Amino acid sequence: MKSKHEQSDSKRAVIYTRVSSFEQVESGNSLATQERSCREYALKNGYEVPEDGVFVERGESAKTANRTQLQDLLRYCSQKKNSISAVIIYKIDRLSRDTDDYSQLRLLLRSRGVVIKSTTEAITDDPQGRFLENTMANVAQFDNEIRAERSTNGMREAIRDGRYVWGAPVGYSNGAQLNGRPTIAPNDKALLVKEAFELVATGLYATEEVWRIMVKRGLTTSRSGKPISSQYFPEMLRNTLYIGLIEKFGEQHKG
Repeated sequence: MKSKHEQSDSKRAVIYTRVSSFEQVESGNSLATQERSCREYALKNGYEVPEDGVFVERGESAKTANRTQLQDLLRYCSQKKNSISAVIIYKIDRLSRDTDDYSQLRLLLRSRGVVIKSTTEAITDDPQGRFLENTMANVAQFDNEIRAERSTNGMREAIRDGRYVWGAPVGYSNGAQLNGRPTIAPNDKALLVKEAFELVATGLYATEEVWRIMVKRGLTTSRSGKPISSQYFPEMLRNTLYIGLIEKFGEQHKG
């Protein structure tokens, strides 16, 4: 058993793991896998991981550094009493998928005497190691941008097929299929939405008056199930989706 003096002289590190909502279903990249790999690295390289030194980010994108657990980690590392000398990650893309953000995080940590260690990439403090580190940060951003481009292209293809693949507006629900691919379909609130349009079209009622009528009749939002707000109601009436037109990416297509 180590003495108190020996424990105080040991290197201390924190562990950071992250998955986005999409990545939670990917094999080999789970939170448990990442933490196990980081703990093995710490043990092999003589790092002590404090009991409160594991920061787990669930369902968060690495496109921004404004993440709860990451910010907590930075604050933890800045406190001298914690004596942290390293942040251990599974891969660079766990920490960031943006090269500018990664560079800023690296500089911020270095200013506090903390280095980044990856369990799967050879980050070393020499020209070759720094080159690899920068390359992997660029690869992470490239991969993120490719994913975003594919997602956007997929959505463009959807609207050109007449499918709506975003959160359904009031009166519609997600989960329907068109030719075996996702879209939206009317739900039990659709008749109330139609009635709202009909009342406004008569010209006999002010928009706010129609809103009050529809709230009394049970018109609620799609997500929360709460009565539709007076602020959102006029916005709903201006949504071209209700006349069968999908407007996205500067394009307009018939739904």
